[in-house]
Amino acid sequence: MSLISSGRENLVDQRFESNPPKKALYPNKLFTRLVAKDIVFEDTDFKYTIFDSCYLRNCKFNNCDFIGCRFINSNFHGSSFIGCKFDYSYFEKTFVDNDILDSNAPAGENLKQRFARTLRTNFQSLGDSVSVNKAIVYELAAAKEHFFKCWKSNESYYRKKYKGFDRVKQFVLWLNFKVFDFVWGNGESLLKLARFIFIVFLGMTLLDVLLYHDSKAPP
Repeated sequence: MSLISSGRENLVDQRFESNPPKKALYPNKLFTRLVAKDIVFEDTDFKYTIFDSCYLRNCKFNNCDFIGCRFINSNFHGSSFIGCKFDYSYFEKTFVDNDILDSNAPAGENLKQRFARTLRTNFQSLGDSVSVNKAIVYELAAAKEHFFKCWKSNESYYRKKYKGFDRVKQFVLWLNFKVFDFVWGNGESLLKLARFIFIVFLGMTLLDVLLYHDSKAPP
């Protein structure tokens, strides 16, 4: 058999009573109903850990590693995240402040887009429309930069992954994104939509004047 155990440790109904030491290690855990309040986590390693039905209130996570983590049915009310890594992380029905987007987004544009998307769907499941709108802004910005780099950037990652016709396809995707961004902000800007409608009507008026003004003039 080629399958082996991942060694994930299942920790049920645990509680942090004091701050863990700096650079504490909790990778590949399954925390079920974990509880913590006013706890400070410094450089803590949580890689590939699952937080299920956990309650961590008013905690501070500074430079912690949440790569590959899953947050399910959990509550991080009042908790802050500064300089944490959330590459390939996933959120589902989890209460978390939307400022997590401000200083914790992954470095790569594709990872930023994925991070913002999972938070957007998470906020939507909670009915938090303000946070949904904020996540959409981050997601669109990351998507715009990602599409541009896919066809334009000389970075080795993009040039190895997108070659020949694939590069042309990415240019078309970027151009399509830019057009819809100009027309209506990809569905997120009524102001841009109103501006586009005004431009269309102005163009129709000018065209009418240029083409039909003389024919309508009295003899």
